[in-house]
Amino acid sequence: MKTKSCRGIGPWPRENSDSEVTNWLVARLSEVEEDERTGMARWLLEHISGQGRGERLVSEMRWHESQLDRLAILAEKLNSGEPIQYVLGEVWFDGLKLHLTRDVLIPRPETEELVAAMSDKVSSLDNPGRVADWCTGSGCMALAMKRRLPSADVVGYELSEEALVVARTNALSTRLDVDFVCADALQAEQPEVPFNVVMSNPPYIPSSERPTMQSRVTEHEPALALFVPDEDPLVFFRALVAWCERGALLSRGWIGLECHWNKAEEVGYMLTTSEGWTNVEILSDLQGLPRHVVAQRMLT
Repeated sequence: MKTKSCRGIGPWPRENSDSEVTNWLVARLSEVEEDERTGMARWLLEHISGQGRGERLVSEMRWHESQLDRLAILAEKLNSGEPIQYVLGEVWFDGLKLHLTRDVLIPRPETEELVAAMSDKVSSLDNPGRVADWCTGSGCMALAMKRRLPSADVVGYELSEEALVVARTNALSTRLDVDFVCADALQAEQPEVPFNVVMSNPPYIPSSERPTMQSRVTEHEPALALFVPDEDPLVFFRALVAWCERGALLSRGWIGLECHWNKAEEVGYMLTTSEGWTNVEILSDLQGLPRHVVAQRMLT
């Protein structure tokens, strides 16, 4: 039996000049929010051509029929609400080009901010030593920390086997030596060698918030990485802090956690009122929302 190939559907541009194709593509993105259409079109054009707009203008590029076909197919996926990062199968994170599938969350800019903050904190240590990234997903944080701290021994922990495939693919493509391990953050075993840094962007959205969220998130991104029970929204934070307190984090080591904006104060309070923690800070993201909690383990 022959498999029917997926082809784009017209109408097609009147000519194949770059300006005509650009206008045609923006018009095709009719179901995308109006203020996002131009940016989405630019992203698709650069992805398919491998060139920026300036390069295409200088070369007086003419688009081939096969390229127009691919653009039409991708535009329809965007019109259906699929996030562009999944449509293209890639995303940039902290200077790294990463492979992406629907088995992992789309890395967000605020998570880049946590990586930068933890990198700054680690600079105060004599040696970055070992770094643990729990709920690593695509491996974005673990790989970004390895790029920033080449001498560190970085381990990314993840429960989903499908996500681990993505993370290991990204380690190969970026040529960064990170060890990815299948493990459950809620049942974390003590490591043979403790860490100097523990960080995580764990699930933290209460299930009751699902109806209020954008469908492009709830219908496409993995629920396992997003939602927690309404009756216990801090379950992952308590588990990770307890893991550190049992000896997984060395004295003077740092923990960094990405949180729901309205739970950051509670996570900060958890650390402030627990023994052996100091320099507890709540960091705001670029929108001014409390997003990250960092603290230092200080044992006497």
